[in-house]
Amino acid sequence: MPKNQSLKKQLLACAVSSLVLVSCSPKVDNGGYVHEDPIKNLVTVGTTTREDVRTKLGSPSSQSSFGDETWYYITDRKEAYAFLKPEIVEQEVTSIAFDTKGVVSKVDNYTIDNGQDFDLVKRTTPTEGHTLGFFEQILGNIGRFNRPGGNDSVAPGRKGN
Repeated sequence: MPKNQSLKKQLLACAVSSLVLVSCSPKVDNGGYVHEDPIKNLVTVGTTTREDVRTKLGSPSSQSSFGDETWYYITDRKEAYAFLKPEIVEQEVTSIAFDTKGVVSKVDNYTIDNGQDFDLVKRTTPTEGHTLGFFEQILGNIGRFNRPGGNDSVAPGRKGN
């Protein structure tokens, strides 16, 4: 075999193996609040105010809806291989609670190990009234529209005066 063909085969094998290795590396997605220093180093309980936190850390990822005012800064890292579903490999949630004067009263860190899986309840609340079926809707509209001398300003499903 000539030297030229041998070199071509080696280059082709090298290119194929490089593609295989590159395709095995994960697609990484960093989301949420990205910080260089730990938040606990930037916030001091009892002295840091709400405005100081907003200046140092920016707007929170989420805020509490009830109870003490608490801001949450959420960071996560997802990795996906090829066409597979992304998986959360690292997650950190920092909660900062404020007292009534707007001063930091508590700072807590939670990781993915502190998380708990739960099932969402998928229920619907029934409403009062009559629900029209398919055929009732179709048959109820016969003759309702474009009647000669009829009241076209009446909304469908409503009785005219």
